[in-house]
Amino acid sequence: MSNRTLVYFLLLFGWVPAARARGLLSDDQLKLLQDPGGWEYITVSDSDNGIQTQHTCFNGQPHPEECSGTLTLTSGHTFVQNVYIHGQSVQRHGTYQLNGTELTLFDELGTKDGPYTVDINTQAKSVILDMPQVHIELILEKEYRKRMQK
Repeated sequence: MSNRTLVYFLLLFGWVPAARARGLLSDDQLKLLQDPGGWEYITVSDSDNGIQTQHTCFNGQPHPEECSGTLTLTSGHTFVQNVYIHGQSVQRHGTYQLNGTELTLFDELGTKDGPYTVDINTQAKSVILDMPQVHIELILEKEYRKRMQK
C-alpha cells in the first residue's frame, strides 16, 4: 500500500483529521488565530549560537507593569504587534502570509519575520509559534485577562 493510499484510507475512516493530514489549520483554529481581541505574549525564548535564552519579561509569568505584548492577526491578513518593554511602547504592523501551518510576518518596513510553525490549541486558547531559533507562546487576550482577574 502506497503512502498516498494509506493517508486516504486513514482519512476515510476518520483516524487522521483531514486538516492535519493536509497541513492546514481547521476552521476553528483559523477563527481563533484571527480573533479580533488578539493574543498576549506569555513566553519568548531564542537560541543564539546554540545557547537557549528566555526573555526575563516573557518567561511564562505576567509582568504587566514591566512588559507586555500583544499580536493581532486579522482575517484580511494584516497584523498589529504592540509591545511595552523598558518603559517604552513599540508597535509593528504589516501583513502576514499563512501557508498551511506556517506563518510569516512582513512589517511596515518590509522586514520578513518567519516562517513560524503554528500550533494552535483551541481548548487552551493558546498558540505556539516556532522557528529553529525562536519559540513564542501566546494566549488569547480574552483568556489572559480572565486569568489576571482571578
